[in-house]
Amino acid sequence: MDKLAKFITLLEKQTPQEEYNPTGLHNLGTFRASAATQHKASTYYEPSIVIVGQGKKRCHVGNKCYEYGDGKFLILFLPMPLRVEIIEASADQPFLAAIIKIELGRLADILLKIEQIEDAVAKPVSTDPSGIFSAPLNDHLLDPTIRLLEALDNPRDAAVLGDLIVAEIYYRILCDERGGDLRTFLQQRGQIQRVAKTVQFIHQNIAEPVSVEKLAAMVHMSRTSFYENFRAVMHVSPLQYAKSVKLVKAQTLIKEGKTASEAGYLVGYNSPAQFSREYKRHFGFAPSAT
Repeated sequence: MDKLAKFITLLEKQTPQEEYNPTGLHNLGTFRASAATQHKASTYYEPSIVIVGQGKKRCHVGNKCYEYGDGKFLILFLPMPLRVEIIEASADQPFLAAIIKIELGRLADILLKIEQIEDAVAKPVSTDPSGIFSAPLNDHLLDPTIRLLEALDNPRDAAVLGDLIVAEIYYRILCDERGGDLRTFLQQRGQIQRVAKTVQFIHQNIAEPVSVEKLAAMVHMSRTSFYENFRAVMHVSPLQYAKSVKLVKAQTLIKEGKTASEAGYLVGYNSPAQFSREYKRHFGFAPSAT
């Protein structure tokens, strides 16, 4: 059995249900989809590494499109609302993926150790400051991911080795051919550091109105410069990003039992009618159909 086939077998074992499946490790989940989707679904990804074993998926953010399937992985450095579609999946060959949560603090610690050993800081492959990219999956990343899934069979292995293997995966990502891009991001200089600060503010103040001027002032940038830098990293404008975050949060609140009016108010909508309109425009259906 080759490595990718072994990875698929392990994923099948750890995906008893459709869509997201938690595991015994807080920073690892799996995903299954047994059919292709007919439309783009609005969703929200936390910072994570999505490693695909089988099938193919496409995600859209702004005017950018990222396609990733078997033999590829997707990485997101910042929380992002996306429109996603599964383009290759069936009951016999479902889309299968492992999802590893990114903890930027741990990544930065590993990067510091690497740079203490190396004479020079790795140069990025490109100057693209994007907070998301996809890349080919190699054995250096696949091997520890297989071991991480195997550790789930033994609670002691999972408890003792799980975090260590995740740290190895972080290390392999940093040493990958695209690792220079990730290292540049983790150094948190310039526009990326500033955008990350405003993204955090939006999430921590979900009920507050969003002003580009206020966000720009927060990071000591002109409105125009901040707007351009935010779009370069996140592929959408600050207001588009904030609206998507608010609506995805509202959807979660409705699924948890809040009424549409309550959910809208909790994410900053004072007008139920406006909330309902924007919710339907974003998701394609009314809050009552959630």
